[in-house]
Amino acid sequence: MVEDWPLATMDYQTMKPSEVHPTDIFRERHDFMGQTVSINYSPEQKWYYLDKQTPEEVTLIKIWDNKEDVARPIPLISYAIAPKNDLFQFSLKSTPNVAIKAPSTAVDVLIIGGGPAGLSAATTLYRHQHDIRIFDDGKPRNVWETAIHATPTWEGQNPNEFRRKSRKELAKTGLVDFISSTVESIQKKDDGLFYVRTSDGVEWTGRKVLLSTGVRFAFLDIPGYEENFPERIFHCLFTFGYDHRGSSSAGILAVGYAGSPFHANILVDDARKFTDKVTIYTNGNEALAGEIQKVSNYNDTAYDHRKITRFTKLPKSIQLHFDDGKIKEEAFIVHQPGTKVNPSFVEQLGLELSERGDIVTKMPFYQTNVAGVYAAGDAANPFKIISSAMLQGANAGAGIARELPIRVTGNAIDRLS
Repeated sequence: MVEDWPLATMDYQTMKPSEVHPTDIFRERHDFMGQTVSINYSPEQKWYYLDKQTPEEVTLIKIWDNKEDVARPIPLISYAIAPKNDLFQFSLKSTPNVAIKAPSTAVDVLIIGGGPAGLSAATTLYRHQHDIRIFDDGKPRNVWETAIHATPTWEGQNPNEFRRKSRKELAKTGLVDFISSTVESIQKKDDGLFYVRTSDGVEWTGRKVLLSTGVRFAFLDIPGYEENFPERIFHCLFTFGYDHRGSSSAGILAVGYAGSPFHANILVDDARKFTDKVTIYTNGNEALAGEIQKVSNYNDTAYDHRKITRFTKLPKSIQLHFDDGKIKEEAFIVHQPGTKVNPSFVEQLGLELSERGDIVTKMPFYQTNVAGVYAAGDAANPFKIISSAMLQGANAGAGIARELPIRVTGNAIDRLS
């Protein structure tokens, strides 16, 4: 049993990149052997040890991880136990369910969501020397990793690579930390600060909050819909139309956002750029089919008001099954499902939502109805595309920076020295 000098490990999330320094290793003073790293101590760091560790209790030590969204190096130290020790105050045995407060001094900005909007905001904010924590649970809306389009220099590339490169750039600044945990609650307290608690029980404090959480799709309750989305059911022809030009046919599903004559006819105009045969499906709404037809711009558009019972994916097309037992095949279907923002954050902060369910903000800096809370990206924009999210993130970052002058933050004029 270890009675003294136990091995302590640091919570990697409490270590700043600026506290890590390369250290040369020599043999007999002059024979260079290689390099390791040394860690500067900071009161914000949190260390843990296994009290009275027995031979049966094994410690697995990770030296390095090439992934950037997890704990990479794990600092270690062995120390003499003292009756009072402010540094090594947490025993893993004595406090198995401890909720640790991250640095007691609030950081300038807490960004919830590590997609294009949040990364763009952080890129703006660090240029004003604001320290930032970005919370990213690694669950983007584009779980299918659909290639990026309509974004200069990134055409056709994987969105995960976009995030990886941006995170790498921001990590080098010494002012941006990434927290790979799910945010469970956000509170604004009487002191004017925001308190964020993550799923691992850690509480984080910040002066301002940016919600760049994105949204989740609310798919239609028709069997096969989700399985065909987005490979056969396209929510955006700016994303998918070009790669399906010259298709034999296409269908417009006039349900939800597209369930109006005006919107349905816009989608017909879009689809006719890639196919000359379009059918509008109203899924049991015969009256809507008639209303759309009255204002149609094309005489050869077909209309089908039968109830759809399921979708089936084929190698290069999609089948629609109807309540009369018949089947029809299309090269693709156009339909934009509804989206939902995180309802917990809306309730906890008292945010105002639009009729579409997006967070209401005020241009040009995208403040919400709650002082100190900003929103950018898909959660605050009906146009859910990367370039728009980046614009909102950059503007929100500028707005936040203007609300955090040095007379408020007390920050040094060179925070990295």
